[in-house]
Amino acid sequence: MKWFILFVGIVVICGVAALLLGRLGGGLGAPTSTLSHEPLPDDTLLDDDLDELRFDVAVRGYRMGQVDGVLARLRRELREKDEELAVLRGASGAEASAEEVGEEEHTTGEQHTDGASAAAEPHAEGP
Repeated sequence: MKWFILFVGIVVICGVAALLLGRLGGGLGAPTSTLSHEPLPDDTLLDDDLDELRFDVAVRGYRMGQVDGVLARLRRELREKDEELAVLRGASGAEASAEEVGEEEHTTGEQHTDGASAAAEPHAEGP
């Protein structure tokens, strides 16, 4: 009988410990993170997004994965902005060069007209 009571006692203690540790009854809630890093949003980056950016500190500095992810995102954003600027500059450069060509033709035409009238005057006044 002693052994039976000892066995029941051990089973009760193990059952209570299992309940406390979450092994029975559905377990604990969702795990929480002590990391404060929130990744950058997927849409367009704003100044406030970079101002609020914080990296978690690891044993030897910041967490490399977080920093690498942010740098890759910023590199991609800068590349897109550079391509957009190149397209806009190309379009405005084409418009500006067309305007310059038009002005040169207009100016050249005026010079020829002035030269032609100046050349015609000596012939008219001549013999």
